[in-house]
Amino acid sequence: METAKKEFQNLVYQSMKSYGLDELSSKLLAALYSAPEPLTLDDLSKNSGYSFSAVSAAMKLLTGVKLVEKSKRSGSKKLYFSIQRDMLTLSINAIRSKNECMVVPALQTLPSMIERCRDSEAEDSEEMLNIIENYYQQMVALELIFKKLIEYTEIIRAEVNKR
Repeated sequence: METAKKEFQNLVYQSMKSYGLDELSSKLLAALYSAPEPLTLDDLSKNSGYSFSAVSAAMKLLTGVKLVEKSKRSGSKKLYFSIQRDMLTLSINAIRSKNECMVVPALQTLPSMIERCRDSEAEDSEEMLNIIENYYQQMVALELIFKKLIEYTEIIRAEVNKR
């Protein structure tokens, strides 16, 4: 059974690395995914071989981007971490997080930047305007892609759950 667990952890590790995550974050997510119960920072530090502080920093990032959930147990001061084991939900949460952290702020701030560039008489303002407008259009497209991707994933989830 231990061999199957290690093989499974390696599979999840490789999958997380393909998302562009670093080695530590990928190892932590693999450990959480294969653990039957939530794990503490101590557990994760021992499991990964990384220092407590490195694990703590990585878990702060992973909870911030909503890949990991943290909780407390009554009577304990320790934080417990778990991962969403439904890969569709995990993927949807990752897409939503990317949209909230990257696309939404860009769509809120870029229109005023575009206006300032249009009003500018600086030598390079036309070039900068083109760069910013292009980026803005990409963010508009990404917002639509993320929306459609979430909708499509929900449809597939409903179909799979019917079986």
